[in-house]
Amino acid sequence: MKALLMLLPLTLASCMAGPDAATRAATAPQADAAVTISSTTLSRQHWQLRDAVDGSNRRLDALLGLPDKPLQLDFSADRISVSNACNRISGSYRIVEGHLVTTQLLQTRMACADPTLTQRDTTITTVLQGGPTLILSSAGHTPLLTLADANGRTLTFAGMPAADAHPGDDGDTAPQQP
Repeated sequence: MKALLMLLPLTLASCMAGPDAATRAATAPQADAAVTISSTTLSRQHWQLRDAVDGSNRRLDALLGLPDKPLQLDFSADRISVSNACNRISGSYRIVEGHLVTTQLLQTRMACADPTLTQRDTTITTVLQGGPTLILSSAGHTPLLTLADANGRTLTFAGMPAADAHPGDDGDTAPQQP
């Protein structure tokens, strides 16, 4: 009987830990092992900002102003460039364990009266230089690229096919959308 009483606290503790662990597992984002992000995959698209939220999941409206000129990222084999901000921003990059690692970004030094463009400069530079996690997903037939930084900001870009992209040139075997 003493042995049973001594096991009771351990049994209760394991029962109490179970639901929390199950809840965490159910809510944790699942990575798609089949999706590999490479410079070739990124260079196939012009990535235009679709959504932006801060660490409290509040929409960053300042980044989404000027819907006719969305903030845009373009990638080549080793360069990233940002358009539709106040200044032209570019630099070298590489992908390291699912994170975007950039060199010191270069930018023009124009003064902008438009606060939306100025905010775009500040935010995208901060996010890019912070080594954000890269998440590739899709919404229907539209590829999405999300940059998630350590402060909880997430910037989601929708892919628009680049004119000079060639499907399958990096050995991808994924079916191409018509």
